[in-house]
Amino acid sequence: MSQGKPSILLLVLAVILWGTPSPAQEALRVATWNTQSLGNQGSNEWNQTVNILNRIGADVVALQEIDTAAEAALVPTLAGATGYSNWAVSSVSGTLSGDFRGAVLSNYPILFSASHSAAQLSGDPNANDITRDIFEVHVQVPNAAERTALFILHLKAGSFSENKFRRAIEFHRLSQAISAYQAQYPMGSWLVMGDLNEDLGDGPFGQTFNAIPGGLPQTYSLGSDITFPVVYDPFNALLAMGALIADATQEDSTTLYATRPSSGRRLDYVIYANGALLSGDEVYNSMRDNGIDDTPIGNWLPKVGAPLSPTASAQSSDHFAVFADLTVPSTTVNAALYPGSGEDFVMSTGVNGLPTSGPGNEIKTASAGDYFYVQYVSPGGTFDGEPPVIIVEPFPFPGIPPFGPLPGMWFSLQGTAVVLFNGLEQPGGFQAAIAPVLGNTHSYLVPPGFAGVSMLVQSLAISPIAANGFLAFSDAHQLDLVP
Repeated sequence: MSQGKPSILLLVLAVILWGTPSPAQEALRVATWNTQSLGNQGSNEWNQTVNILNRIGADVVALQEIDTAAEAALVPTLAGATGYSNWAVSSVSGTLSGDFRGAVLSNYPILFSASHSAAQLSGDPNANDITRDIFEVHVQVPNAAERTALFILHLKAGSFSENKFRRAIEFHRLSQAISAYQAQYPMGSWLVMGDLNEDLGDGPFGQTFNAIPGGLPQTYSLGSDITFPVVYDPFNALLAMGALIADATQEDSTTLYATRPSSGRRLDYVIYANGALLSGDEVYNSMRDNGIDDTPIGNWLPKVGAPLSPTASAQSSDHFAVFADLTVPSTTVNAALYPGSGEDFVMSTGVNGLPTSGPGNEIKTASAGDYFYVQYVSPGGTFDGEPPVIIVEPFPFPGIPPFGPLPGMWFSLQGTAVVLFNGLEQPGGFQAAIAPVLGNTHSYLVPPGFAGVSMLVQSLAISPIAANGFLAFSDAHQLDLVP
């Protein structure tokens, strides 16, 4: 990389951090809350829980620690008291969960809900290695292109080695549940919400287990699919799946992360992936809720109605609720298989022949020794003279294509994307700016050794007049490499 010139992936990160308007997205406010107990209907605890949920005004709420069967039976009543038309309650599974359940309240249709046990996720009928079931719920956001999945967790508490081992296995089980969802709904956004019983600020993690530790319950049974070593690195495990963690803090603060006030620890999270984008987040603490965004500027989201009593949070639970404003991909009239940002920037590709683009021309097949052509142009001249970029990312064939965190972005930020051409570097032999009228054409010889792999290819125009202020994305094309 030439000195003083920004990397392409850093430019993409800048777009994310600066915030990107997203006309092709649908708004979704979510909340997660370990309620400790709902309390008896009409009690102060119950009333303050209702007040806080009404004040946050989330479209979808994930609750943890519904702690008895009697409380589970009150979830429909709670939904009615807070104006939610849809609800679901998890099952109790295994001998490690006590009577705790999770629940979801939703303004939007619930298409699916399931409580996943270790036995089901592992394929080993004797597995009993997750503390509480992983509760998966699918909701349909109005006008969204695909359903959105929520994976609701309440992981094993404790800081001893055996507790970390149990959480490591629970994160592995979560990855199995997410992978199954992605296989069925590859374009569906997904969220992980709940009490993870781990503080991101306590890292770095990485404790390695080479055998099952002592101190586990008698009924704990590790699934036969688990192999050693087992590494406890929970948040990096989620980031490796393409997820991002909402950086929620209490109102008017950028440093108060605590979601469990008695310990000052951050245990509760909203984590989002696969096309879901974040526009704001907050840890709700009624002590800091005055109805306005005070200076200095910190985290703050608009709420519903008047501020609550400063003691409302303390009277309702031993955890604070976390809520976030997100967007998910919308339905679109663009019939492209991998639609870009919809701007005046078009990419065509070809194998040993004329490059083509448009619906029906987005998948090409090539073998070692073939020539692969990439052509890009700004038909209306909008991006003429701007630096171009070509990015390619491999994925299994057949398999789930990579999906970035920005609208129209078809590569991830997980280290597997490769920059084929970077107009910022001005290498010899290629034009370093988008040419007028005919654009630019690049050719690449397909090397041996890649049969069975697919490549997702996308071109970018680096320009301050792009819709997001940085980058315009072409539609992406898929190149399947065969013997």
